[in-house]
Amino acid sequence: MTNPQALDFSKVETLRRHMLLTTGDMSTLFGVSRMTYYGWVRGKPIRKTNDATVRRVLKKLLNVMSEHSWPTPDVIVATGKERMQRLNDLLNV
Repeated sequence: MTNPQALDFSKVETLRRHMLLTTGDMSTLFGVSRMTYYGWVRGKPIRKTNDATVRRVLKKLLNVMSEHSWPTPDVIVATGKERMQRLNDLLNV
């Protein structure tokens, strides 16, 4: 089995901003510290143990965008906490 192509975190950052999420939100979704997430954004490699989780979460986020038209107007005006709660509800369905 070949190794998957390395993730381009500039694209992950574009996704994060489009979805109106903070770096703290992303690190929580990926199950890592903010410092680890910042490292990935700066180009540090992702450990194999985290790679599958990150890819799985990214697929779910893209699915929320396409199937639920995220961010909807009510998501745009929501507080950060409300936004994350709504996102978690959609991710856990």
